[in-house]
Amino acid sequence: MNHMEAAGLHFTNGVADYLNELKDVIDKIDQDEITNVMHRLLAAYRRHASVYIFGNGGSASTASHFVNDFNKGVSVNLPTGFRFYCLNDNVATLMAVANDISFDKIFTLQLKNYLRDGDIVIAISGSGNSTNVLEAIEYARSRGVETVGLVGYSGGRLKDLVDHCVHIRIDDMQKVEDLHLVVNHVMMALFKEHLDDELPCPD
Repeated sequence: MNHMEAAGLHFTNGVADYLNELKDVIDKIDQDEITNVMHRLLAAYRRHASVYIFGNGGSASTASHFVNDFNKGVSVNLPTGFRFYCLNDNVATLMAVANDISFDKIFTLQLKNYLRDGDIVIAISGSGNSTNVLEAIEYARSRGVETVGLVGYSGGRLKDLVDHCVHIRIDDMQKVEDLHLVVNHVMMALFKEHLDDELPCPD
């Protein structure tokens, strides 16, 4: 077997291993954690509340994806849609706060500007230990606002800090991020399928 053939075999086995491990982790997800968060989001929708979501790195991308899927995907045919806002999408704001104040404040400062009673704050962190994420959640809690965490690994500090949590139980950042996006799509698909016909819209 030459080097190219060996590499091809290695890739084939690696793909199978990766996907099989994802399957195993999916089977371990606590489905009640997901449905609980969906009930909280439904309640927020009914009271016209805003949902603020954020994360770092790949989790920032997932946060942006949530906003797309809820504000357009779920809401496109509703008379009144969801109100999701991603706190890591305005690069100028992020850079200004990071440069002039502190990177640890990039989410907290925005919440101080926007947050109202009855809103929900969703933090995404694979490790559950990102300082800027934790600080923002601590601020939200000080305001009496409901909080949600999407975490991986052991859950870190974030798992115990939030009111509601979806925990992907694996020590692998890529697979945690994979399944956070799956959780988003599960919620999006179910809301999109049922909200029009089965759930009352806000007055």
